[in-house]
Amino acid sequence: MALSQQAIIDTSLRILSRFGMGDLSMRRLARELDVQPSALYWHVKNKQDLFVLLARQMLATAVAEAEGTAAAEAEGTAAADLAWALRTVLLRYRDGAEIYALGLALEGEALIPAAIRHSGGETLMDYIVGALIIEQHRSDFDRQDPDAGARFERGVAQLL
Repeated sequence: MALSQQAIIDTSLRILSRFGMGDLSMRRLARELDVQPSALYWHVKNKQDLFVLLARQMLATAVAEAEGTAAAEAEGTAAADLAWALRTVLLRYRDGAEIYALGLALEGEALIPAAIRHSGGETLMDYIVGALIIEQHRSDFDRQDPDAGARFERGVAQLL
């Protein structure tokens, strides 16, 4: 397989799923791709750029999944569907919400989808990512929260 930005993103997401953000290093990524670390820098400027690319990929996946649900009439419903799709995607990856938060810090509004930007903007996005970071941290400490999904849904509804 030829080295490409998409191959780097896909491999990074696999590492993230298995080991988490702490083990996602450029060195490990290069080893997984069977290339020298310097080869990565032709496609990704630095680790921060990698985080933004991962956040963009997660967002694209969430948008595609939200569009796969029933078409929403009201913009608030579209934002709620997108918030739920983001929850699903970010929880799919160990430390996914942390990566997304870093992407937001670096990229800002470009990582806030239009439906959310028009319905609750940064406040809604802050809630989504913050709630998911807490949920992932609880999971890391084996403190599963069976009410997390319902609480998330209520929080999104209140902000909309």
